Amino acid sequence: MYVKHYSRCSLVREIVVVWNKGVPPNLSDLDFAVLVMIRTCDDVERGFNVWRQHPDCIVGFYPRLIDGGRLKYGEKYVRKHNEYNMILTGAAFIDSQLAFKSYWSEERKQGREMVDKLFNCEDVLLNYLYANTSSSLRIVEYVKPAWAIDTSKFSGVAISQNTQGHYGLRSSCLMKFSEMYGSLTGHRWGFDSRKDS
Repeated sequence: MYVKHYSRCSLVREIVVVWNKGVPPNLSDLDFAVLVMIRTCDDVERGFNVWRQHPDCIVGFYPRLIDGGRLKYGEKYVRKHNEYNMILTGAAFIDSQLAFKSYWSEERKQGREMVDKLFNCEDVLLNYLYANTSSSLRIVEYVKPAWAIDTSKFSGVAISQNTQGHYGLRSSCLMKFSEMYGSLTGHRWGFDSRKDS
C-alpha cells in the first residue's frame, strides 16, 4: 500500500527501503512491514522542491527543538516554542554525498560507534554533522505536510515499545554529540520562514 502509493508520485523514480533490523520481509509483504506516516504526493514533491532550493540542508517533515537539556520530544514541544533546529530523517531529503562523506569519515568514527552501540540516533548524528559541514547557515528546513496519518496509532506498533527508554537513549546521544560536535541550540528557525511551513 505505502510503497505503491509513493511509487505513483510523479517525481518518484525509485524507492529504496533499507531494512536494518531482523530478517527482511518478503517483497510482497513490504507495505505491511514498513510503518510510515502517509504523506500526499504533493507533500513529497513540495519537500523535494524545497530541497532543490536548499540542497545543503536536511529538508523534512518532522521538526524537533534541541535546547541543550534532556530531550523534550515531539512536535507539540516544537510548536509551543514556535521554532526548530533539527529534522528527523524518517521522511527527509538530504544530499547523500555531503551527508555520507561526513558520516563515514574517520573523524566521525566516535559518533558512528555510539549509533552502532545504541542502534539509535543516526538521524540525530546527521543533524550535528550538517551543522559542522554544510556551507549553508541554515542546516535544516521544515516542510509542513497538507495532512498526515500516523499508522502506528492504528496498528499499535510505534518506533519503540519503551518510549521513555527510547527518549533516554536519544537524550544521551544529544548530550554526547553536543560534546563531540558542538551544540545545536544556537541554530534555531521559526516556522514562518516560508509560506508553506
